[in-house]
Amino acid sequence: MVKVYVTSSAGRKSDNFAEHQTPREILDYFGIDYSVATNSIDGVRLGIGDMDKSLKDLGVGEECRISSIVKIDNAAHVDVTGASAVVVSDIDLEDWKRVEKYAPEALKIFDEETKETLFKVMTGPMAGSINKNGVVFGAHTNGTKATVTILIKDNVENKIEALKDTIGSALLDLNEIEKEIPVVIADIKEKEAEIEKLIVAK
Repeated sequence: MVKVYVTSSAGRKSDNFAEHQTPREILDYFGIDYSVATNSIDGVRLGIGDMDKSLKDLGVGEECRISSIVKIDNAAHVDVTGASAVVVSDIDLEDWKRVEKYAPEALKIFDEETKETLFKVMTGPMAGSINKNGVVFGAHTNGTKATVTILIKDNVENKIEALKDTIGSALLDLNEIEKEIPVVIADIKEKEAEIEKLIVAK
């Protein structure tokens, strides 16, 4: 059996499936409309033909992560220049910091069954970092947008494929969180405005 974690616009679910089952069967099991979404397994995009391949044929191990996310017009992306790759958020760094301070739970993805934190967004110093467990946005920004800078080794021939392997799933998880941040920010600002009305300087 394979432990499969499924991420969609509706949230995250998990269950055990046999090696012979396919991504299409698994998404159907969870009632997810994958026809209008970008589908991937462990960060690698699934083509139309891949949807009917077995988990075994797709090379998964004891567990895997399937994502089925409707395309987001404004989302984090990666700019590759020379030996550097920069993950650029669509959210301002200061807004990430505000959410981190007032609504930190909005920056996490949890396993529905165990309530374990599977992915987390934070802010920090220097260039930041990104991996399958989370993102730390660095102190430097692209204008005002939060960023993470990654150095790519000189001997890497296909930088795009290397980035897909190393940060592909993290980028999908980041965008799952990122799409909710404008709503969270609006709620925080509304509460701040209410508090300000209660504080009167004399």
